[in-house]
Amino acid sequence: MIYFVIYNTSKLKYQITMNPIFETIQPIPGNSFSYTCDAYGATEPFWHIHPEYEIVYIKNGSSEQHIGSHHSKYTNGTLLLIGPNIPHSNMGNFDFEDNIAVVIQMSRDFLENKVCEFQELKFINNLLLRSKQGIFFGNEVKNELKYKLENFESLDSYSRFVSLLEILKTLSNTNDYTLLNASAVYYDKDSNSYTRVSQINLFVTNNYHRPIQLCEIANITGLTESSFSRFFKQITGKTFITFLNEYRIHKACEFLADKKSNISEIMYNTGFNEAAHFTRVFKKYTGYTPREYRIQLHKSTKL
Repeated sequence: MIYFVIYNTSKLKYQITMNPIFETIQPIPGNSFSYTCDAYGATEPFWHIHPEYEIVYIKNGSSEQHIGSHHSKYTNGTLLLIGPNIPHSNMGNFDFEDNIAVVIQMSRDFLENKVCEFQELKFINNLLLRSKQGIFFGNEVKNELKYKLENFESLDSYSRFVSLLEILKTLSNTNDYTLLNASAVYYDKDSNSYTRVSQINLFVTNNYHRPIQLCEIANITGLTESSFSRFFKQITGKTFITFLNEYRIHKACEFLADKKSNISEIMYNTGFNEAAHFTRVFKKYTGYTPREYRIQLHKSTKL
């Protein structure tokens, strides 16, 4: 779930005094990371934070970019790499009809513990270290990656993964960049809010397959049920049941990739007990019924 924002200076001053909304991100089914490609992006302000690395590409136009303590205006699109836990607003614009906004979000586990474990890819470590300051790339590298980024969404899963590695290689090797020193505003992962969200994520990861009562999750965070509901909505911008359903459908999509798994078994293994409800929720988040999704998924793997 990605948002874009156009905002004025007064809104910036207001936002920087606010705690950022904690954004929960799941990889796109069939991929190890999340990505979106939009024509313009939304326009409402959204000061938010997440533990993923994020590449942001805006083809053209101008708008404000607010990353941590950094505030500037781009005039011909932008290309950024934002490190984990740096609060930022989104930055799309409606200046030109052919504008494209691409966002790629990668978990720390995916990049630090998987990709960078390969000797051939350890050069990416230096890029990740720099990203903790926030990186703005110049027009030379932006133009070099223009085709890859604008066509990223149209690729099959394998080609998209290879393309991501090529993008990271180009960003790692270029000298055409500026550090934004954005880490002056860094969300404290030892704060109560961050700790609670981490506890919630861990609990859902371990228990999504069974019924979860609100009192259980509230008890883990040390809050009453009503206080927990207000806290979760304030931090994530969504209700807990919405978050839980999103995670369950994400897991269902993973299981559907296995041809041997029965759809009824997948329904029960992801915490749903009634077929019509499972199908309705699944279609709400994916646009397909589980059976249709499985057919589409295996069609794409044959390309």
